[in-house]
Amino acid sequence: MDLGNLGNKSSKRSMGSHQGESTYIDKGFFKVDISINGKAIKLGVDNLLAFEEEDLDELSDGALDKALDQCSYYRFTFLAAGAEIEAQIEIVNRQFTSWYAQATKEAKQLIINQRKIQKDRDKVPNSWFGSITKQEIEDTIITDPQMAKKYNEFQDTLTELKKNLRILFGLRDTIQDRGGHLQSLGKRRLEHQKNFGVRYGG
Repeated sequence: MDLGNLGNKSSKRSMGSHQGESTYIDKGFFKVDISINGKAIKLGVDNLLAFEEEDLDELSDGALDKALDQCSYYRFTFLAAGAEIEAQIEIVNRQFTSWYAQATKEAKQLIINQRKIQKDRDKVPNSWFGSITKQEIEDTIITDPQMAKKYNEFQDTLTELKKNLRILFGLRDTIQDRGGHLQSLGKRRLEHQKNFGVRYGG
C-alpha cells in the first residue's frame, strides 16, 4: 500500500502564503494506491480534501449533489480499505504470535546452552543462574541474528499496516466532515429555495 508521493513532483498545489512566501505541497502527496489481498484501489484525494471553489455559495446545485455523492462513495472506500487492513493486522499478529512461541523455545535452548558453557568454564553451581526470565528470552530473540531479522520483519510490517490504517481512517473522517459541511450547505439552500425561490446554477 502506498499513500502519497506517487504523482508528478513538479505538479504542486498552492496552500496560501506566510510572511510573503508561498507554500506548496506536491499533488502526489494526495495520491492513494492500495492493494490488499488482490483488491486494488487507486485514487487521487486532492479534490476531495479541498473545495474546487473558494466560495461554497458559488457551487451549483448539481455540483453540490455530485460532491455529496463523492463523499459517500469515498468514505465507504476508505472504510472498506481500512477494514481490509484491520483484517491483515489480525493475520500478521496471529503469525507473529505463532512464530514468537517457537522463537521462545529456541531462545530458551540457546540460554541453556550458554549457561552450560559458562558453568563448565567457571565451575559455578546450577543454583547460581536462577530461572530463565522473560527479559532474557526477549533479549536473546532480538540479539540473535536470524531471530532478530524475522522479529524486525514482523514489527516493520505491523508498523506500516497500522500507519496506513490511521491515514485511511483519517481520510474517512475528513471526508465525513466534508460531507456534513455539504449537507448543511444543502439544507440552507433548501430553506432559501422555499423562502425566496433561489436556485444555484444548473
